[in-house]
Amino acid sequence: MTTTRPNPHDDPITPRSGMPRRSALRTLAGGAGALALGAAGAMISAPSARAAGGRVAAAPDGGRSHGRVTRYDAQTTWRPMPEDAAAQRDVQIRPGVRLRVWDTGGRGPVIVLLHPYSGSGEVFGYQHAAFARAGYRSISFSRRGFFGSDAGPSDDTGTVAGDLQLLADALDLRRFHLVGTAAGGFGVFDYALSHPERLRSAAVASTLAGISEPDWTAVTTALLPAQWNSLPGAFQELGPSYRAANPDGVAQWQHYEERSKPANVVQAAGRTITWAAVESITTPLLVLSGDADLYMPPPRMRTILEHVRDGEGALISEAGHDPFFEQPDAFNTAILSFIRRR
Repeated sequence: MTTTRPNPHDDPITPRSGMPRRSALRTLAGGAGALALGAAGAMISAPSARAAGGRVAAAPDGGRSHGRVTRYDAQTTWRPMPEDAAAQRDVQIRPGVRLRVWDTGGRGPVIVLLHPYSGSGEVFGYQHAAFARAGYRSISFSRRGFFGSDAGPSDDTGTVAGDLQLLADALDLRRFHLVGTAAGGFGVFDYALSHPERLRSAAVASTLAGISEPDWTAVTTALLPAQWNSLPGAFQELGPSYRAANPDGVAQWQHYEERSKPANVVQAAGRTITWAAVESITTPLLVLSGDADLYMPPPRMRTILEHVRDGEGALISEAGHDPFFEQPDAFNTAILSFIRRR
């Protein structure tokens, strides 16, 4: 099925103003080796090694480190999405706004997941199962107007970061790890700037991040052809390796995409995301991408990473724009390894 999907460059929560970038691109040193990954959710008992001076060092989490970036091999077999380890419920964050929440419960440290535009809070079944097995309480939710959540009043749409703060208060989440993928990454940067005291760490995957710098938006425009919005969502987001090897997974992704389609809710960003704003973030930050991501190929990930004060990168082989779904073993390993070190 062909669907018309908005270009994330034109996402209504993307701010429109900015300032010029101030420094050059950091290069990725070393070769592209990697070690085979274990099962999703495997316990990670030792921190990853990082290479000094551009030398490649083996990383005990199953990747290979190149300076600030760890590369992970692709899995070539997939398990079906497990039965979700998270229970669903609706949480009212303010009058007229109830959000659908998936919550594994438990007394471990909390990981909150922010979904992409093409999904909802239900797409993180691989992560809920793995993170719960690793001893964490894993929570996702659908943003306003997405599957299961109210659109809320049209004259007061709030912000993603503002809704997350209200939800964290409602769930009594004092401090937590925050992970956002694609459009969900916009909210991570906004929240890290607005409420850093609530975050233990943050991670963004395959996200344009809402960055409003002219050079950044110019590259986005140059990467996507004029016909982009008319292409099928699965082509835009899923890498060719995944589409060729796992047709059942593609069908499942399309099912989630179709029923997650949001109501016409425009949530503005609370903060304008400039390079200076990114550089001011003090929360430890993981920047992750897939090497087959048409929106966020590796040089774009490294561009963001250059501006991160306290950050690391993770690059997943053969993954497109949804590495959490296409390569869950590598994605989960990268997230858990980073969190445990932080």
